[in-house]
Amino acid sequence: MLIGQLPKTVDPRKLARQGMQFEGSLALNRFSRLVDALADGRGEVGVSLHFYQDEFGRTVLKGRLCVDCKMICQRCLDTADIPVYADILLMAVWTEKQAKALPADYDPLFLQEEPIELVPLLEDELLLALPLIPYHAPEACSASQSFSAGGVVAEAANELEEGAKTGSPFSVLAKLKTGAKTTI
Repeated sequence: MLIGQLPKTVDPRKLARQGMQFEGSLALNRFSRLVDALADGRGEVGVSLHFYQDEFGRTVLKGRLCVDCKMICQRCLDTADIPVYADILLMAVWTEKQAKALPADYDPLFLQEEPIELVPLLEDELLLALPLIPYHAPEACSASQSFSAGGVVAEAANELEEGAKTGSPFSVLAKLKTGAKTTI
């Protein structure tokens, strides 16, 4: 196992025959497409990769990526630290036909004559692992605290409860119709 500096390019077939493993980190700012989706491009991506051949002699890349991303919380619009983990399980193929015949657990890794650049390959996996809607944990989010601690939503809920006690769920609307001042 090699720990430390990761190669810029890899030849999956050669590395699989040798059973090579890599562990290390890459600067987050090297992943330009990923950084575009983040609030801050500082940090490091932890990388663990294992190239090997399965029992049928097929080339397999198994790995794990981890990074703490700073993204905009969609509840409070503040910066949130979102841990992102990507598990990689790729099998080398040359054609679309081979890719369609892969076992269900594997994604295709399309081989070329020249070595594969490592950063774009890993960046694709991280982009797929990003949350569609990033947000803080409910107890850490300022938006959920203001709503639950007597904010606008709590006031409206109280008015609806009062309307339910009087027998009509539309009593709040009746107040609006008559010109009574209520805040929702």
